[in-house]
Amino acid sequence: MDRNATSRHFATPHPERPRRRGRASTVVGLLVVAAIVGGGVWLWFNRSVSVSLNGSRADVKIDSTLTDIIAAKGLGPKPGNLVSVGGNVLEEGGGTAFTATVNGRELDGAGTESFRARGDEQIVIGDGEDVTEPSREEEREVQPQLEPPAGVGSVTFVAQYGRVGRQVFRIGEVSGEEVAGEVLQEAQNVRIESINPKPSDGRKLIALTFDDGPSSYTQRYLDILSKYGVHATFFCLGSAAAANPGLVQAIVAQGSQVASHTQNHQQLTAVDAATLQTEITEAFEAISTAGGGTTTVIRPPYGSFNTESWANSAGTLSSSVIWNLDSLDWKRPGADTIVHNCTSGAFNGSIILMHDGGGNRDQDLEALPKIIEQLQGEGYQFVTVSELMASDERIPPEVAAGTATIPEGFVWASTVAGA
Repeated sequence: MDRNATSRHFATPHPERPRRRGRASTVVGLLVVAAIVGGGVWLWFNRSVSVSLNGSRADVKIDSTLTDIIAAKGLGPKPGNLVSVGGNVLEEGGGTAFTATVNGRELDGAGTESFRARGDEQIVIGDGEDVTEPSREEEREVQPQLEPPAGVGSVTFVAQYGRVGRQVFRIGEVSGEEVAGEVLQEAQNVRIESINPKPSDGRKLIALTFDDGPSSYTQRYLDILSKYGVHATFFCLGSAAAANPGLVQAIVAQGSQVASHTQNHQQLTAVDAATLQTEITEAFEAISTAGGGTTTVIRPPYGSFNTESWANSAGTLSSSVIWNLDSLDWKRPGADTIVHNCTSGAFNGSIILMHDGGGNRDQDLEALPKIIEQLQGEGYQFVTVSELMASDERIPPEVAAGTATIPEGFVWASTVAGA
């Protein structure tokens, strides 16, 4: 065997260097292609697209968010504020950063976040909007208020009792402010009216009234009234009624009316609510116990009873009665002067003020027959205060009867409307 031939047969071949260079070239080529393709892809995904921005054409990066566009174009929308449920600013700039409409559609918060520019959109960027603080709702009772009378007449009365309403209120979680919302049931206010009674049927009526009794003079007043066949109204002090129950009963038996002049003649505009209520209710009880019947009519001492007094009364009375003609008998001016004071200027529906207690009443007893005769001669019919009120259709019948109280399901008002 030829060794040389064998060696030649098993000899290790030399590397083919030209083939290795070919592989490297292939790799480089592939990398170049990849770079070109990748660059093209990058350019595609980062290309600019044209949009309309606040009325002008603008190029923006594709898939830009609205925040990206605002930053890239140097827009400066003013952010809104965080405001309370009552509309007060709690934090400047605490509202939305901006507002946006795309293709005429206003975007909400979610729409603003999800927007991505694709080209040809009509975009309008505006200032941000105020955001109202978080709040909760509560359903509450609404108490009625007291509507005072427009003027002052001789008879002031409850024209309407109150009813509790219900309403929804919003309460701010940040501010604590409260705002009234939906009314579920209207509250009905207590309404007070004040008039000079005028008989609706045209009768010529007048009312005699006597304060501060009953006293040792009262029976003589009753005798005079009976002689002339007339009735009057006696505004009795509760303390005097308790001390003279027989006279209280005599007033009722004569056909006259017993009403209240309070328990102890305190000025009701000068006392607190509790004292005012006590002065009224104790007198009503004393009159009832003495046999004078049930009444919720008062004559306030000194004629002093204002809107605050009504609010403080808790609805214990239904009417407050003062006068048009003042005898000024407390001055003891003489019987003739008392007659003049009680008759001069008399008109249909007048209420005359005299006294059957509180001092010497001899002049009143002398004047009373003359007053009755003169006014009867002028065509007047003497009536009680309740009868006078009943003659005027503006006064509710239960109030005119002098016994009205707060009906079931109704309430009083302790605050004054508009105060």
